[in-house]
Amino acid sequence: MRRTTLCLIVLSAALTVACDTDDGRYLRPPGSGSTTTTTNPSGSSGVDGSSPSTAGVSPAGFQIALPFAGRAIERRYTCDGEDLAPQISWLNVPGDTRELAVVVIDLDADGFVHWVATGLDPEALSLLPGVGGSVVEAVNSSGSVGWSGPCPRRRQESHRYEFTLYALAQPLDIAPRSPASDVIEAIEGGAIDRTSAIGEYDR
Repeated sequence: MRRTTLCLIVLSAALTVACDTDDGRYLRPPGSGSTTTTTNPSGSSGVDGSSPSTAGVSPAGFQIALPFAGRAIERRYTCDGEDLAPQISWLNVPGDTRELAVVVIDLDADGFVHWVATGLDPEALSLLPGVGGSVVEAVNSSGSVGWSGPCPRRRQESHRYEFTLYALAQPLDIAPRSPASDVIEAIEGGAIDRTSAIGEYDR
């Protein structure tokens, strides 16, 4: 009888030790150290077309995208190539935007204006030059209308070209062939947000 009682006591102690181990084989109720992540259950996009947000994480802001992001401007967009206007794309446009405008200047040439265009449709998500529509282009610093590609002096250091996209609360009434300075003043006066990217080019 004494031997049976002793065996039961030893078995009970062994079971208690096994239940108290934390080797990952047993589930524990969540404690103060638990972390919970909440996401948008519907998976729907925001009103401005942005990606679904995650609790505690702010979505990216207004952004401009260029075909040569992160590298030098390709020759085909410059005076050494085809002098094509690059495609401009955008993300996360402010919800109350009625129109977009783009301004391109050479930061290393006293603000030489290479391009000013207004009337960009925020919902289009991209401007592919030459497709027409409501886009109105100003006279740039070279005296021509529309895009004038990078063309710094030879054997100079790289020039930086700033592409700024403006979100406007109201459409601008810009006459064709307006001077760039006048159009830029109107753009900045009506802007509710802006975003910029820089490309570099040397010859």
